[in-house]
Amino acid sequence: MPRIHLVSNLAGVNALGDHLRAAGLGPTSARSADALLVLIDRPLDHVEQELLDRARQTVPVLLAGPTMRALPPGSPLIEASGFIPGRTTAPYDLRLTVGPQGGAVMARSADFRPRESWIIPDKIADDVERLLLVRHEMGEHPVCTWRPSTGLGIFTLGTGPAVLADPAYQRLVGRWLRHCLGVLDAAPARVGLLGTPDITGTHHSAVDATEGLELAALCDGGAGRLPAHAAGRPPRRVDDPDDLVNDPDLGVVIVATPTHTRLEWAGRALEAGKHVVVHAPLCLSTPDADQLAELAEARSLVLAVYPEGRDDPGYRAVRAAVHRGAVGEPLRLDAHRGGFRRPAGTWHDDERISGGQLHDRGSACVDQILALVDEPVEWVSASTVKRVWHHVSNADHSRLLLRFASGAEAQVTVSDLTVARRPRFEVLGSTGSLILDGAFRDGGAFRDGEGKLVPRLGRHAGRRSEVEAEAEILEAEAGSLVLITHDGVRSHIPLAPTSGSTFHRDLADCLVSGWPLSGYGVQTARPVVAVLEAAVRSAAAGGAQVAAL
Repeated sequence: MPRIHLVSNLAGVNALGDHLRAAGLGPTSARSADALLVLIDRPLDHVEQELLDRARQTVPVLLAGPTMRALPPGSPLIEASGFIPGRTTAPYDLRLTVGPQGGAVMARSADFRPRESWIIPDKIADDVERLLLVRHEMGEHPVCTWRPSTGLGIFTLGTGPAVLADPAYQRLVGRWLRHCLGVLDAAPARVGLLGTPDITGTHHSAVDATEGLELAALCDGGAGRLPAHAAGRPPRRVDDPDDLVNDPDLGVVIVATPTHTRLEWAGRALEAGKHVVVHAPLCLSTPDADQLAELAEARSLVLAVYPEGRDDPGYRAVRAAVHRGAVGEPLRLDAHRGGFRRPAGTWHDDERISGGQLHDRGSACVDQILALVDEPVEWVSASTVKRVWHHVSNADHSRLLLRFASGAEAQVTVSDLTVARRPRFEVLGSTGSLILDGAFRDGGAFRDGEGKLVPRLGRHAGRRSEVEAEAEILEAEAGSLVLITHDGVRSHIPLAPTSGSTFHRDLADCLVSGWPLSGYGVQTARPVVAVLEAAVRSAAAGGAQVAAL
């Protein structure tokens, strides 16, 4: 992997340097670097200009952020870049689009809309590659370029700490560096999908829509035709799960089986030399999680956990508001899932198979809460109620309480008895509160592997039409987030639409580009397993406080 030397005087550039280092791109010393990346907001002195001009004779020199604005009009670097700067715009929300030569730079990029000022070029040389564009005043103008003939590139975004700290910007800079250095992605990773149709549908559509991933084999116990969206190049049907995990044609196996079998099948896939993705929760106990982590580490394989709920627009808005301090210090968090529903009687409702109601439908809430409160969990207390739905073994109503070292508390409620509508997520902070309403109800519909809407749950499961299910999903997805501050001011926070699966894009970046897959490893999934495991012990002991180890 090539390495770069980073030259900068910007206060917020450390986050960019850390990202590039984690991706294997450096930074390193100027003498051993394969490229120079420069972000400077002051005029270069003549020594620095001569240094850069000499350096570009042997390695690419890439000028990012405010550097172009800091160069004097007669700088030889401007002439060499082929980018003649014009006026600078005022800051506004930009929408980047891919340029004629920028496909590799924008590959798997999310909808990145930085609030930035940028330079409108007066002239672009004919041999300059236009990588990223911004539409402005009835035209499209480059903000990221590369000129192979002179070894000089320009990226005029990244002038402030907010953009420099944005992972989407950092990933674009990394891809720009790779493009200028001629580093290509590996071939798409061939994926095998193992599980039950009610879960595999999520991964099937996401893999199918993600550049860099190719669904090659499917084992979901189904029969008949494959999902319509994969009709162009359908995956091979596999009847025996053991055949799938040992298929030498596959590089990745996604395990979306019933919860109590995930340890077995993830372990078998790792032993077969496959990278492994496990649908959350990872497993039922922390020793099992540790066993899988050791197995993956010993074989230098990726072991990732797909976290349900991270891409939810409502939760993303809550997380952004909490992280920017909108409610001060989080003191109490409440998450609610459910409604009044007669369980359908699938494996999800079998305590022995699913791990129980909290494991099956509360793990995403635990994951979300742990991401919002950056403190150790001191103890867990849980209780369950069984009064109404005796045809299944899962509880009718479950309550989980977490106490953090800071004194903050969080409660997760999963219920099939709740008649009155409740907010999905609430955060009480030291200076205000957030209330997320209009959330996905467990009694709602889901899309199966064919993209068809199925009213999976509910008291009258199987009786709603697809049109009714579509309406229910649209209503649920709309949602609303309200911020109420202590002075009584109420503000509605808009929810940004989801742009595909962030997890599957990051997985592809890891497998074909070598980017680090952060936030999805066992180190993130294990605390969720520990809390749920402690909850089972607490409920069995009548709600006793149990440490999550």
